[in-house]
Amino acid sequence: MNVLFVFAHQDDEIAFASRIRLAVRRGDRVTCVCLTDGAFAVSAAVRDAESRHVLQRLGVDDYRVAERRIADATLPEHLDEALAFLETIDGVDEVLTLAWEGGHQDHDAANLVAAVFAERRGIPCTELPLYNGLNIRDPFFRVNYPIGDGWTARRLTRREYWANILLTRFYKTQRKTWLGLAPFFLVGKPREFTRASDPRRAFAPPHARPLLYERRFHYPYERFAAHAEPFLRRHCRSVPG
Repeated sequence: MNVLFVFAHQDDEIAFASRIRLAVRRGDRVTCVCLTDGAFAVSAAVRDAESRHVLQRLGVDDYRVAERRIADATLPEHLDEALAFLETIDGVDEVLTLAWEGGHQDHDAANLVAAVFAERRGIPCTELPLYNGLNIRDPFFRVNYPIGDGWTARRLTRREYWANILLTRFYKTQRKTWLGLAPFFLVGKPREFTRASDPRRAFAPPHARPLLYERRFHYPYERFAAHAEPFLRRHCRSVPG
């Protein structure tokens, strides 16, 4: 089995750590790709090195990025470019990506690109939650909290759950981000939530607005939809043109 993990940013692999371990234990060939440069405050090369280190600890050596990087926080404006990058990867049997949940605009964009890529290949695409702002006010948010129906929960051991959290220590350039996220991981339940991705979900917001990326990053959903809906009509077979 050849499994492709699609991330928006370096460090998104934290959301997939248990699933990556599972794939490695099964003997799957695991490829991980990052769709943006993640270079908001530090260089892409530094952030790539941090992700490669974490992935190697999880047993993965195949980490790929596009030759021309998409700027952090702009993935919704570059959906076609991101899809073209994924199309260069052959022999994929399964795709895993971030959930459609309104946490970060790049996360939701990665979900669409991965789901369309999988549909065009006729292979399954599975999504996992990272964070969102459903029914909660700033400065708080929900971590590993599934939105909507169709989810399957897999129990993790406390040891594995803590091992996932401790991987954050290797993202030295992202200490502020992970100091903010860590408390919500610590109070969370040791579960891995998965469900089948469906790009048609993108024709409505993931939940009642405002979405977290609207509140925190001032990226309006209307701007996201203005790029996402034409992209889906061009490329998604399950969406009428």
